[in-house]
Amino acid sequence: MRKRQIDTLKIFNANVEEVKESEEYLVKFDSGGRDIVLNVLLGAGFPNEKPKLIVSPILSHPWVNCSTGEVEGAPGILNYTIHSDLGRVVQAISREFERHPPPLVNDPNRESPSHKSLGQAASSNSTSDHPQQRTATASPVVTARSPEEDLFGLRGMTLEELTQLNQDEDYLECFIDKLGFVHNQANEMDMLLTQIETLSVNNLSKKKIIEERKQKLDEMTLGFRELGEHYEESMNKYQKLAEDFSPQHIKELLQIAVSTADAKSDEEAQRFLNGDSDVNTFLSNFIQSRKSYTMRKAKEERLSQQLTALERAAF
Repeated sequence: MRKRQIDTLKIFNANVEEVKESEEYLVKFDSGGRDIVLNVLLGAGFPNEKPKLIVSPILSHPWVNCSTGEVEGAPGILNYTIHSDLGRVVQAISREFERHPPPLVNDPNRESPSHKSLGQAASSNSTSDHPQQRTATASPVVTARSPEEDLFGLRGMTLEELTQLNQDEDYLECFIDKLGFVHNQANEMDMLLTQIETLSVNNLSKKKIIEERKQKLDEMTLGFRELGEHYEESMNKYQKLAEDFSPQHIKELLQIAVSTADAKSDEEAQRFLNGDSDVNTFLSNFIQSRKSYTMRKAKEERLSQQLTALERAAF
């Protein structure tokens, strides 16, 4: 949930700079031609606990604590819950400062509180003897405040309208719906819902394509497994043939064949000496066995020389 909240901060706001991952971010915007930075601090308990937003330089605004620069009175901060979107809260604050640029706390052109207090005190003293006149002069002092401070349009309402606003929930809801920033948020919410609906329709339209590709992938997987089994069988045959036709194995077979031919010639000679065969039979069989012995012996020696040469060449 913490990561999702941080993602909304980057989605709904431009010029977001990460100072410390998952803990501190800077949101830069323009307010009346001045570069303003909103420092977003996410504590260990976020999003269960509300974030801490500090504006720099410090602005003179009902939402801002003039001593620390912390944004404390914004609706998104006052009504913050775990279901609030961090990005939309910060966006509403930055847009308020962009559309209604407040003065800086340390702006030399801004009337200081001490000066205002002195003016109000003088007006109070000058009308202390005439209650009706004091009442008449007190009203301009109130209306002389900066128009940016009347964010909800309450100053121009009568006492009856304010009472009705406090007591009638339907009237209060109608009044809230007419507020500019609430209307803008409603429009943005409608746009987001439209985008989500469009995205959902597009995703559903691709369902058939995804299913076809999934089926094709399953078929390719099955074919891959069959090829793997065929490869294993071929590799086993290759290993067996490689062992049968290896030079070392051929050498061993030649050695056995040489020994067999030599033993056969000895048997023919022994049979002749025992009188078990005549001269012609002996000569025919003995010459044939010795011939096989000589050829096999020559091949065996030639192969041994070749293998020795390969071993010396490090093959």
